[in-house]
Amino acid sequence: MKMKKVLLPLLLSAMLLSACGETDTSSSQEEVSSAAESAAESTEESVTESVASEDDVQYPRSIKLMPLGDSITEGFTYNGAYRVSLANLLEENGLSQYVDFVGEKQGGDCYDNDYCGYTGFSIDAIPGEYSITGGRAGISDKIDDIFTTYTPDVVMLQIGTNDILSLYELDTAGDRLKALVDSILEKLPEDGMLYLATLPYMNAEDTTYIDPEYFTVESMDQCVDDFNEEVRALVEEEKAAGANIELADVNSALTKEDLQDGVHPTEEGYSKLGEFWYDIISEYVTGE
Repeated sequence: MKMKKVLLPLLLSAMLLSACGETDTSSSQEEVSSAAESAAESTEESVTESVASEDDVQYPRSIKLMPLGDSITEGFTYNGAYRVSLANLLEENGLSQYVDFVGEKQGGDCYDNDYCGYTGFSIDAIPGEYSITGGRAGISDKIDDIFTTYTPDVVMLQIGTNDILSLYELDTAGDRLKALVDSILEKLPEDGMLYLATLPYMNAEDTTYIDPEYFTVESMDQCVDDFNEEVRALVEEEKAAGANIELADVNSALTKEDLQDGVHPTEEGYSKLGEFWYDIISEYVTGE
């Protein structure tokens, strides 16, 4: 009898302890499950907010647009270059209110004729002793000033023609172009864009600006092809690194028949170039 009296309380205690243990475990599992669900919901909300913020662009968007380059941007043979037809198309299609051309120079009969085009400029300054066409100023030396003053959102850059015409260290032209592109990308806003243009072919049969002592038709074509390969590779490299940059394949928009002196477009050629840029800029502004 004494044994039974002793065992009964012990058995009851063991049962109570067991029951308590099960209750604690169940409660703990419920708490963990609840926490996991909350964390999942929080993560899902965070991802949704992130995606929403990336896609939260209001179209049409307003931009400050900088045409940047050498004489083809300036309009050495036609006042306003391609910028006149580009501006006119923007105006005709109701987009001029969203595009503010910016730059330290003005030229061309259109609603906004600001730009940064510099006749004779190369990527970097070229010392006269290393050039077959004499010394040249470099557009890279202009970047700090014009970006501080005009703060563009979108840049259309076409440069390199005069590096070829000067026959200046073309084997390292890609390196010079990359340094220029990097300096521009550093100054653009996070949602900005750099459009980097290929070069149109030049016609070495016209010797107005092309020295026949150094260039044949075939060798000039090869120089342009080689430079444009550097442009394409640079755009892909920068995009892979997360930069806001796109290729503008001007070479596909113009032919040698569109040139009036072997280098610069005719008025009709500039008009074609303006249409080419309009397709790019209008898509950026409207998202369509």
